Amino acid sequence: MLRLEFRFCPTCGAKTEVQRITFPALLRDFIDRFLDLDNSVVRTFTGMILRPEAVIGGYITGLRKRYLNPVSFLGIALTLSGILIFVMQKLYAGEIDFTGGAENLNPEFARKWSNIAFDFNAVLFLLYLPVFALPAYLLMNKVRYNLAEYFVAFVYTVSEYSILSFPFSLALLIYDAESYLDFSRYSLALIFVYVLWVLWRLNRYSFLPFLGRSLVYSAFTIFLFFGLIIGLMVLLLLTGYFELTDFQPVETAQAISSSAMNWAS
Repeated sequence: MLRLEFRFCPTCGAKTEVQRITFPALLRDFIDRFLDLDNSVVRTFTGMILRPEAVIGGYITGLRKRYLNPVSFLGIALTLSGILIFVMQKLYAGEIDFTGGAENLNPEFARKWSNIAFDFNAVLFLLYLPVFALPAYLLMNKVRYNLAEYFVAFVYTVSEYSILSFPFSLALLIYDAESYLDFSRYSLALIFVYVLWVLWRLNRYSFLPFLGRSLVYSAFTIFLFFGLIIGLMVLLLLTGYFELTDFQPVETAQAISSSAMNWAS
């Protein structure tokens, strides 16, 4: 039972708050919790830019109070990603060419795939983790992390990149929605740069060994990424979400349709 005669709880030390909740009080609480320079969110975010090995290594070795835990950090990233997708769907979906400028890409395929990306964004986000973690465990493991520990490392890493890119993505979406997908393609290169930066900080390879491992790591990761995409498409085809005609280029699909109409007439 809370003892209101104390300013701080004698059991846990928490400050007792007895005033009514108001909007200014909520704003002050938000600033205290999330914008304080000593806050674990800020420390984790800045640490993942400057010293990612301290954040990741701290959690793995058991020092888990100074930085935000990976699940909470992932929650922030997924929330911001959800906001971005909401804005994209509700305000700018009509301005974005989901075919990516490919003239022969079937619009029905583009529509269905974009719906999957929107509706299952969090699932796809999580599926990217083994794509990054497994090659790192096999090829970039001077630090001797096990696979689960590398999963933790990439929860931090992918979440950090998502949070870091959010304001730029949102600004571009508002300013020039038509160019958003072009930026998304460039961001794939940027995330590789950031991932390699984290891996170098964790493992501290010398330049030439790191360069060689980076090339093999990147090729392996790209291979797994396309394998993941193809696997998802096969699964969606088997479940009936996709049809074989969705994969046909526009010209081929139009030619088949025209031939069928001619045959029918």
